[in-house]
Amino acid sequence: MTMLLVGALCIGIASVIGGATGFGTALIATPVMLMIGFAVPEVVFVNLVAGLITRIGAAYHLREHISWGRVALLGGGSLPGAWLGAVTLGLVPEQYLKPAAGVVVMLCGVAMALPTRTQTTRTPSTTAHVLTGSVGGYLGTTTSLNGPPPVLLLMRARLPPLAFIADLAGYFIVANVMALGVLWFHDEITESMFWPRLPIFVTAAVIGNVAGLAIARRLPPGVFRSAVIVLVIAAGAATFLLG
Repeated sequence: MTMLLVGALCIGIASVIGGATGFGTALIATPVMLMIGFAVPEVVFVNLVAGLITRIGAAYHLREHISWGRVALLGGGSLPGAWLGAVTLGLVPEQYLKPAAGVVVMLCGVAMALPTRTQTTRTPSTTAHVLTGSVGGYLGTTTSLNGPPPVLLLMRARLPPLAFIADLAGYFIVANVMALGVLWFHDEITESMFWPRLPIFVTAAVIGNVAGLAIARRLPPGVFRSAVIVLVIAAGAATFLLG
């Protein structure tokens, strides 16, 4: 029971951060839940389900800010990456996979912090969207950390905060559905993952996400960008060290 309550508290707090920045729930929850003692397959499953449900709510509330073309490219591109990631799970030992994912996440954070040539919004190419979605899909089925690649793309595009959160929400809905489908096809999801923990974890995630969205509407763009960069680098470091 203690493990269940601590896990719910962890996901709830992570969802507040995820709601405020548009991502980060899995980045925060994954290393902490692994440290508590949850198995990697269950952590991946819970994060994908919680992310899917909370992002549906975010996408609905911010639907007027969503670029559906961008969501389609990122989400569609995630499928081949998700499939390759599911295959990787059976080939690469976990002790190598987690630290490698942590390094990738940290590099994404460093890349976000690099100065850009312009401060205006610009649209990345179609190829960039698809490749970014593929990398995110791969990280999604292997570690549930499918957020950093699209975050990097959208941060470099200098989207306004609410558009940033809205497009990420649309991406997570598509990418998480695909990742869960691929994992189910590869028999990586078991009945024991559904009950009794999943409903409690999802409830905590929804409550935290509502609080985070309220915070997001009040964050200045500069503070928002800095918070996202710090979050990505810190979560990557935690994943690397605890992996």
